[in-house]
Amino acid sequence: MTVLVVRPAPACYELAETLNQSGIKALPAPLLSFSAGNDLPSLTHYLNTLPPHSVVVAVSPRAIEYAHQQLQDKNASWRDDLHYVAVGEKTAQVWKAKSGVDAIQPPTEDSEGMVSMSVFEKPESLQVVILRGNGGRALLGDTLTNHGAKVRYFEAYQRHWTSESLSSLAKQWRAENVDTLVITSGEQLSLLCQTISECDQQWLRECHILVPSKRIYNQAIGLGFNTISCVNSASNHALFHALNEMINSGHSDDRQQ
Repeated sequence: MTVLVVRPAPACYELAETLNQSGIKALPAPLLSFSAGNDLPSLTHYLNTLPPHSVVVAVSPRAIEYAHQQLQDKNASWRDDLHYVAVGEKTAQVWKAKSGVDAIQPPTEDSEGMVSMSVFEKPESLQVVILRGNGGRALLGDTLTNHGAKVRYFEAYQRHWTSESLSSLAKQWRAENVDTLVITSGEQLSLLCQTISECDQQWLRECHILVPSKRIYNQAIGLGFNTISCVNSASNHALFHALNEMINSGHSDDRQQ
């Protein structure tokens, strides 16, 4: 087995190193990395000027991580008189673990689910801050704005996609006999399948792919992958355990599990 680890840095390098140290050949492929967003320096001041009962929305765990670090650097904390909304269970868990904030979650992780929440019942009298990466989640803000809310986006982090030629990288991966992929986001999976040659796409679809969620599992099926394992977690620990089990059980070629 040769594993290609497709996930953002630095977790990509950490998992590849752990696998190599355990005797499983692994190559890091950090197609995506992150850095602090441009709006972070003004976040603390802006949060402090919000009226009581304003709403702070975080669209990803990474938005919380960068925003919380900024507050810590300024010796500030999340205010007790604001409402906090987390898009997704993982985001809520990170918020709780980092700062003790009990963020509420929408019934579904889309704009319709968000605006159905009681906290947005009277948007015309509401100020809303949306913590996000560069771009994304515009529909929620547009919907709330159309209902009279005052919405402010805060770029908590930036995404940086690899500038290297994926076609050249794919040839290197094939030469290394990669037969197993770890892919932790649908964006990275789409990027791979859209930018490499048709021949390399055929090779890619023949690999065993490990994904962290049912959503990406279904995406992989739609893209033509046949051998897919859903790990139900994006943590390096869970991914390492799954790969190690595949090696030890000799079932590294199980069909859609």
